[in-house]
Amino acid sequence: MIMRTSTTRVAVTAVVVSVIVGCASAPIKGRLSVPGQAPVPAVLSYRSSLFGGSGKLWTTLPEGETFNGKYVLSGREAPVTGTLTGDRGSVMSCRFQLNEPGVGPDKGGTVRCEVSSGGVFDASF
Repeated sequence: MIMRTSTTRVAVTAVVVSVIVGCASAPIKGRLSVPGQAPVPAVLSYRSSLFGGSGKLWTTLPEGETFNGKYVLSGREAPVTGTLTGDRGSVMSCRFQLNEPGVGPDKGGTVRCEVSSGGVFDASF
């Protein structure tokens, strides 16, 4: 019985550590360029899934529209893409070039998101 309890504790601890380590999140600081206006700072945030093959994206642009969506790793060589839907009807289409393809945004890269209502978010992270 003691052996089984000890093994269970080790297994539970491993799962908890995996969840904490596997779900990275961070802000990606960049700039939003809108035609006819000076570029302004903006932040796109992400949270990777447990195994890093996908994750969530969100941002609130300076004009106040909030966007939420997902990104998906489509393979080691293909760029990561993400689509976010805004609370005012706009859509952001994002394309990541990662420093370590297949890992997700955790190791850095560049991102370019085009906003359907006009504007482009660019960042290196």
